[in-house]
Amino acid sequence: MRRLPLAALSLITLLAGCAAVKEPAREGRPGTLARMAQPASVAGVAEESVGKLAWGRQGEFLLHGQKVRYERGADRLALFEALPAGVATPLRFTWASPAGDSAAVCEGWTPAASTAARAAAARPWVLSCRWGSAPAAMLQIGEGQVRGGLSTREGAYRRGELTVGLRSAHALEGGGRPEATAVGYEMLYQGTVVASLDLSGPQPRLRRPDPATPLGRAVTEAALALALASEPR
Repeated sequence: MRRLPLAALSLITLLAGCAAVKEPAREGRPGTLARMAQPASVAGVAEESVGKLAWGRQGEFLLHGQKVRYERGADRLALFEALPAGVATPLRFTWASPAGDSAAVCEGWTPAASTAARAAAARPWVLSCRWGSAPAAMLQIGEGQVRGGLSTREGAYRRGELTVGLRSAHALEGGGRPEATAVGYEMLYQGTVVASLDLSGPQPRLRRPDPATPLGRAVTEAALALALASEPR
């Protein structure tokens, strides 16, 4: 039997090894580990899983050992999709917070079409949530600015003198082209991102301040509303 030269054997071994190496993950492909790009101000904050792999109409889960119960007005609910017909109260939920039970009722409506709305794939609708009797706390988020040709969602959460800004995030780690729908949300206090909600995977992931503080409570209430008004990717 004719023997292959040593150089040829080395080449075959090298090619076989390359074939065994898995192809690196690429953005936008199913099953990849794409993650929301995190602002530097929260990059070192511990991450917590939120909720379940599929919301459904109602259910419950634990967030850091604290129970969250929810009811949704439709099987599918997403701020970057059209509001389901006939749904005026898309969301209700209760969080057993360190300060006691926190109950929210959220309404939804679609405003008259604007120039930005006509350019988007779906007409943006407004999510408006209240905790307790006014003016205890309120969240509202809807159509935001058009950035790089993408329609965004922006709003705010307010409890007394505390205001937390809300804005959709569209960038994945590693750069590349921004996503048309949100891969998550950033929450800002006095102009700095203090929390993030990563929606890039099958289960939301939250980075937040201590929920026992007023800021942490505000961020958690806002994040739960945003997560429950979104669908797993």
